Amino acid sequence: MEQNQRTDYILCECPLDNLTRFVNDLSDRYQPSLLKAPRLCLTMIQAEDSVEYQPFYLGEALTTTCEVAINGKVGYGICLGDEPERAYCLAVMDAVMALNDAQAPAIDAFLVEQERLIQRRDEDEFSHIMQTKVDFKLMEQS
Repeated sequence: MEQNQRTDYILCECPLDNLTRFVNDLSDRYQPSLLKAPRLCLTMIQAEDSVEYQPFYLGEALTTTCEVAINGKVGYGICLGDEPERAYCLAVMDAVMALNDAQAPAIDAFLVEQERLIQRRDEDEFSHIMQTKVDFKLMEQS
């Protein structure tokens, strides 16, 4: 997975309270200015035909977008659903990461910790799913 996709995945999947706390700390340091407040919009979802590899649109998805600026760097945030707080946090993180300053190690540490939490959550979910698995061979023997 490309680094930007990995970062986007982590920020969109991590617990919102963890992300909000981290971004509030960054906001205290950087004082982001809100260019476009979080707002709902519809975004076309593009896919690719598996036979002819032609792009087509599946339909529209409800998304929330936001735009902030920090020291001349613009940050954009977009996420699925009605999540204005997450969209704002994504925009702030995007702007801070574009600065490439001393906060990079702290951001990397946050991303690693959140990725570990997401993996643990996914493993727990998979474990619960596997507990419901039916073994039909055992059922045939009775």
